[in-house]
Amino acid sequence: MTTEAPRHPEITIEPPPGACPPPRRPGSQTAEVAAWRSETLTELGLDPAITVIATGHQAAIWHPGILAKDLVIQAIRDRRIEDGHAATAIHFIADHDANDAGLVRLPAIAEDGVGLQTLAWRLRPPADGRSTRDRAAGPVAPPPAVRSPLSTLGERIETIRVAVDRRADEASLAMQLGLAAADLARPITGEIPRRSMSSLLQSPIGHALLARMIDDPAACIDAHDAAVEADRDRRARNGRRPRGVARLLGRGGSGELPLWRDTADGRRAVAVGEPMDAESLRPRALLATALARLGGCDLFVHGIGGGIYDRVMEDWLQRWLGPETASSLAPTIVATATLRLPLPSSPIGDPITPEAFHRMQHDPDLASGGSPTLSSHLARIDAAPRRSAERRAAYLELRRAIDAANARAATVLADAERRLGDQRRMARSNDIALDRTWAFPLHDPDALHTLRSDITLALATTSTTSTTSTTPPPTTTTRSADTSAHPRVRGPAR
Repeated sequence: MTTEAPRHPEITIEPPPGACPPPRRPGSQTAEVAAWRSETLTELGLDPAITVIATGHQAAIWHPGILAKDLVIQAIRDRRIEDGHAATAIHFIADHDANDAGLVRLPAIAEDGVGLQTLAWRLRPPADGRSTRDRAAGPVAPPPAVRSPLSTLGERIETIRVAVDRRADEASLAMQLGLAAADLARPITGEIPRRSMSSLLQSPIGHALLARMIDDPAACIDAHDAAVEADRDRRARNGRRPRGVARLLGRGGSGELPLWRDTADGRRAVAVGEPMDAESLRPRALLATALARLGGCDLFVHGIGGGIYDRVMEDWLQRWLGPETASSLAPTIVATATLRLPLPSSPIGDPITPEAFHRMQHDPDLASGGSPTLSSHLARIDAAPRRSAERRAAYLELRRAIDAANARAATVLADAERRLGDQRRMARSNDIALDRTWAFPLHDPDALHTLRSDITLALATTSTTSTTSTTPPPTTTTRSADTSAHPRVRGPAR
């Protein structure tokens, strides 16, 4: 196996850096949304007089593509401050999600000593259907024994363990992992305040939207489902509609609101007419990003998935709350990055496919050394009447010839089967080597600092002081040379 040389980070920013929208400015939103924003930011402990650049993600020790979002909001914040404008960054921990937050995957040498395998390190117990806000923090389980393909892997695993264990007394699993991720990222990103995204539901913006739902639940539900279905229609290909980005609220005649309720048995949907005690409610994904972009920030940086579903949220708000409110949403940027560990991989020479091996197993001429007979066997079968004794006899003759060929070429077939198994193992190992989703603390700090430098350079032309804030311009694609002075930037990415 050969070890991959460290690769330069590949960055995706959409729209391209020179066309990124500036933050929402005062006066670009309705008076109602401006009041929601001011009161919500004050409750979050932020100064509503300054620009807030935000991102968010589920609680976890995430991969460098998520770290890239933090680096983008810091770069935009820094650029705005350099231009003489007050700004702050904030990261919302998406604690309304029931993701398996405590799972960290680790690369390891396979048990047979050849190739790679993936080991699961479960820092905390697995997801039980409850939001990470509603699951307990606690001590970290030790990592599994790892035959490391990287000399520094053990040290980096220990860094994660210490950081998460240090946060074992936090109020929830979300805060434990979210703040541990912040601690681990701080040398790269600098200080970024963290806030609970689900707590926005208990803030002024949350109270306002809950009141609208209670006042006219049908309007909320119908607009939501129309937006989800319209998106499915837009993404349909060859007459086939993909799954919706969110489940329908009016399914089967029952009415649900875009909320979860925390219970001891996990999250459950909130039906129309239920008591709306905000403390036990958690926003679903579309509502969560609506809360953040209406009341929690002036520019929001999404990952690839968030950038897709957020368009549905915009359509929903336009149908439900009207175009003026929807146009008051903070604008968005999509950002991610690909950074791979220098893991060993193996070239696959002289490949054999499963189809080729199947043909060998059913070839009556395999290793015969004589003239081909397969065509004549098939011709006799085709010439005989269907369901006739002659047709069956011709088929059985072919089977006997195949069995004889298998016996004659047993060594050839065994070698081909071994090659096929080896190639499958190598392909799985190579897929592991190319994985982009290893936890960011497993990466070399120099590679992460390079990622930061590349993002800062890529965003050097981003406008942060424009006096307008409208829908982002159409996306274009830019790609520069892969050098330290000109980082690779892609847009769009799907």
